[in-house]
Amino acid sequence: MTSPLLTTGDAPEQLTLDQINATVSVEEVVAGFVPPPRFATASFATYQPDPVEPSQTAAVAQLQTYVSELAPEDKPRARFFGRWRRQAEPDGPRGIYLDGGYGVGKTHLLASSYHATSGLKAYLSFQELAYVIGAMGMVSSVEAFRRYTLLCVDEFELDDVGNTMLAKTFITNLTQGQTHIITTSNTLPSDLGQGRFAAENFRREIGQIAAAFKVLRIEGRDYRQRNYQPDTLSQGLLTDQQLKDAFTAYHSTRGAKLYASFAELTAHLARLHPISYQRLLAPLGAVFIEGLAPMDDQNIALRFVHLIDKLYDQGIHLAVSAQCDLADIFSQEYRDKGYAKKYRRCLSRIGELLQEPG
Repeated sequence: MTSPLLTTGDAPEQLTLDQINATVSVEEVVAGFVPPPRFATASFATYQPDPVEPSQTAAVAQLQTYVSELAPEDKPRARFFGRWRRQAEPDGPRGIYLDGGYGVGKTHLLASSYHATSGLKAYLSFQELAYVIGAMGMVSSVEAFRRYTLLCVDEFELDDVGNTMLAKTFITNLTQGQTHIITTSNTLPSDLGQGRFAAENFRREIGQIAAAFKVLRIEGRDYRQRNYQPDTLSQGLLTDQQLKDAFTAYHSTRGAKLYASFAELTAHLARLHPISYQRLLAPLGAVFIEGLAPMDDQNIALRFVHLIDKLYDQGIHLAVSAQCDLADIFSQEYRDKGYAKKYRRCLSRIGELLQEPG
């Protein structure tokens, strides 16, 4: 199968990846600031804490208390950036920072907090937040988000100097108002940026970001070790012929199906801003990737990680064939450095996706 196929309903169409409209506007991004389908009904009641990890149960209790005390603000707010007068500094951190390894349920708890909060609220990834601030400008972004009671930001991370300064300015100004922020991360605030850029030169800025949050550390092993078998995730791989047969036989009521070689897919992703990946996947219910191979280029690897995150969030069926064990798709050179936790989370999520029923 030399070209990707997109098949919809009873009237299949043959399209290339280039024919899927992945163009996305700022307005469309903002309109999508809600939990993704996988977490559309997440609640504190459906979170399943590991019985041997008290920090997980404690996090649920603290978040429930935190969001129960939030209320839409009906008083005028102070202006920022010279146009708005600063209010008095808040007493202590206004935000909650959910820190922990992958698979301990941080995103589930973030979505649960969103659903449990009344008033104007938004749920988005840090990458989406950075995109919107870049498109709208800092002043306009603070103006827009200061109306929100709660801002939920998933996968907070500092990859470079640019988004460090962006995050510092946005968070310190937003939290001078009444907006509260809950964010998730695999890295403690004090360790943000380590291994990715010269973070030691930006200790002051990182310290200002950290000061806005109370850290809730969530301990525990990847829950997929309880519900799935990540150590044997390569058992979910298919041969190229099995993958083609599975694609032909697959029928979905929720969307189209896409077949692409790994080389075609990565080349296409390189032409898109990562913010467009969700739009690329929007019409799809299943993705079949042929010939997954080791990634020696970190840019390719990080784009692939982001794609898997979106596949996971959207609950899209995934099937793959590979030229290696899944554990070896990320180069050893990168696997244990600054993005190590991203790569491990990606492998864990692939393992879950491959073992989920179609």
